[in-house]
Amino acid sequence: MEVDFEFQKERKIGDFVQSFIDLFKLIYKHFVTTIFGLSALPLAAIALVYYFLSTKITFSAHSSSFEDIDGFTWAALLIMALIALGLYVYGISIEYFILLKERKNTLFTGKEVLRNFRANIGKYIMFLFAMILALIVVFIPLAIVAVISAFIPFIGSFAIGILMSMVGIWLFSSFLFYREGYSDLGSCFTDAYVMLSKKLIQYGVAAYIVNFIFQMAVMMISVIPLIIVSLISYNFLGMEAAFFDSSWGKLLMTLGGMFITLFTLFLYMSGVLANGIIYETAKDLKFGERIYGMIDQIGGGNE
Repeated sequence: MEVDFEFQKERKIGDFVQSFIDLFKLIYKHFVTTIFGLSALPLAAIALVYYFLSTKITFSAHSSSFEDIDGFTWAALLIMALIALGLYVYGISIEYFILLKERKNTLFTGKEVLRNFRANIGKYIMFLFAMILALIVVFIPLAIVAVISAFIPFIGSFAIGILMSMVGIWLFSSFLFYREGYSDLGSCFTDAYVMLSKKLIQYGVAAYIVNFIFQMAVMMISVIPLIIVSLISYNFLGMEAAFFDSSWGKLLMTLGGMFITLFTLFLYMSGVLANGIIYETAKDLKFGERIYGMIDQIGGGNE
């Protein structure tokens, strides 16, 4: 399917929100099925670990914690696996976005997305280490701003959210600068900051609003199924402590963990789209690629 969407154009804050909604409406079926299709095996493995951990937890009168030290070991492995899964989903979402903006259609398959991800896995690993070093450098000033914002009534929480969005856009743009060959690993962070600096606050506000609206929308869609499951569990299965030691209780805890995981991954995917639109807008203002493309098309095709 052709995607009639202009990635590179000047946008105001409200335009970013509308552009995200327009793009998501065009591609959501292909986007979701492609990303979760590529994540099916890792998600199945995570589900098994969730269930295994649920068998290690007891809520009886004699104990309310892990049965043995192996439970803590498996919990640590689960956390590491979830981090790896989050990075993987974020990476393939980026590769999906790159293919989408290059081809302007959804005719590509998950195999192409995965092939591109594998071909650039070295860049992802190298950037991850560089990003950790960059965050260490900017940690102190960011922490000072966050602490000051925390003491501002009402506005403080929004300020912290916008600050985190600004950092996210900066890191996202830095990686795409490196991934697309605009900069090398040593200069991508400063180059991305220079590109974003004039409108960084505006971009941060736009990203925060988009993510907040999308998060609320997903929560509203999810709340009804959660209420139904809770009512069934309470009325037909019982919700006393012994329930969580039963097979149904273990299954319910596993499903709850998987729901939180899927919800988080879904937000990662939406974040790639939102940040991608902002990145393409900022890049066009910096390099004028859209204008050069229009000039190249004047007079028709190549003669």
